[in-house]
Amino acid sequence: MSSLDATEVASVLAKRRECLRAVTGGPVRKRDLVDSLDIPRTTLDRAVRELAEVELVECASGGVRATGFGREALAAADSYRETLDGLADASCLLDALPAATPLGDAFLRGASVSRAAPPAPDRVVTDLFDSVAGADSVRGVAPAALTGHMASFQEHASSGGAVPELLVTPAVLDQVVAVRGRAVVESLRDGEIDLRSGPVPFRFGLWLVDDAEAGVVVYTDTGIRGVAVNDTEEALAWAREQYGRVAEQAEAVTPEGIVKMLDGDRHGTAAE
Repeated sequence: MSSLDATEVASVLAKRRECLRAVTGGPVRKRDLVDSLDIPRTTLDRAVRELAEVELVECASGGVRATGFGREALAAADSYRETLDGLADASCLLDALPAATPLGDAFLRGASVSRAAPPAPDRVVTDLFDSVAGADSVRGVAPAALTGHMASFQEHASSGGAVPELLVTPAVLDQVVAVRGRAVVESLRDGEIDLRSGPVPFRFGLWLVDDAEAGVVVYTDTGIRGVAVNDTEEALAWAREQYGRVAEQAEAVTPEGIVKMLDGDRHGTAAE
């Protein structure tokens, strides 16, 4: 193979991708390509010539077929296009996160994204509830407190018999205890939730359901920006890695610990 200019190959591939795709299965006669692609013969001849010039196709057995290089180039282009589509769909989420966020194409490729919108911006959280409902296993990371949704999350996450495992920051734990302290104590005592606290090195919420689906929720200072859900193996591997990083540094929250926090708050209020 002669030395090819990658920029030229990419340009031809972007312009003639569908023609290349039509000949990946073997030699196809030009008159059949005219019919299947619904283009004039002159346009087809020009497309084949351009593809052949960068060695993406070749003539064989009375027709046109993709070369090995052509098949691999098309697969790479499709993957790249899927990555860009995922990033574009999630632009509203990425724009709300710091530059160093680990949320990227590994999770967003192929994700379903829902963006919060007025007049009910928190309505997208139903995607989270739908994802966890009826699951056998639910794991989550919460770097921000959505205390108004916690009861609903626990209800949906445990509806299939799961005991939700939730990792929260100390600040989130303080807020949850302040709002739902007694309810959390009872849930921990009854084994209805596994709550742990520790540092979270990212600013989005994360959940894993039955190791079959993963999701993220992105917050702003005023609420939820949006939610993304994905079930590809690449996305699941990424989500498991992020969860594991947080779990390594998290410590179990006990009913007794919550009671002490509540007693401390009460005594502090009385002292004031």
